[in-house]
Amino acid sequence: MFDRPATRRVLRIAALTLAAIVGLVAGQHLLARPDCGGFDPVAMGRIEADMWRNYYSHRWGRLGLGLLRATCGQYGFSWWDGIRVAAHAGRAAALFRVNTDDPRCLPELERYYRIVAPALRGRFDPGEAAQLELTWWQERRRDVPPHAYADTIARLTALLHGIPRGEALPACLLRAEAMAYRDARGDGRMTEADWAEVTRILTAAHTDLRARLDAHKAAAE
Repeated sequence: MFDRPATRRVLRIAALTLAAIVGLVAGQHLLARPDCGGFDPVAMGRIEADMWRNYYSHRWGRLGLGLLRATCGQYGFSWWDGIRVAAHAGRAAALFRVNTDDPRCLPELERYYRIVAPALRGRFDPGEAAQLELTWWQERRRDVPPHAYADTIARLTALLHGIPRGEALPACLLRAEAMAYRDARGDGRMTEADWAEVTRILTAAHTDLRARLDAHKAAAE
């Protein structure tokens, strides 16, 4: 027989614990002030390189954790929004890996950008951003030259941050260089030294973008 008083006590403790967790998450969500321009370039270079490694190794759980590190740790999203962002971006990436024309990718990316929009002051159309994101993914998989898909990434970056495409392009060319470096070696042939080089290039890309965002912000004030 169950000890009913003990069972009720356990249930009360579980209910109070759950209520405390929900309250903590809700409070943190209300207090969060996300800012996609306030990232640490060195940390982002390392995080993005790790995310690439996990993507190509099919380690989806670790990829999701990397997305949380970027969205919550670097961009200041709440845990709730960070989890939703990671879920939509991770699902889009997983679907795309199997089929670059999967019709479910675009809606997932649109949902992702609708959550991201407030951190970028909502200055863009999430549907347009999602389409540009999917376009450069497809261009890269279809052997479009790196400078060409870098231009698509620059158009997306300019849209998101409200800066001229020309200002966004240098950082995007660096990101494309890092992608081309990885692609030239392919799955299974990337050494630790290779991943260190990818991290270095991505850090340079994020450093360039952060400097241009800071300069653009200062000029507008």
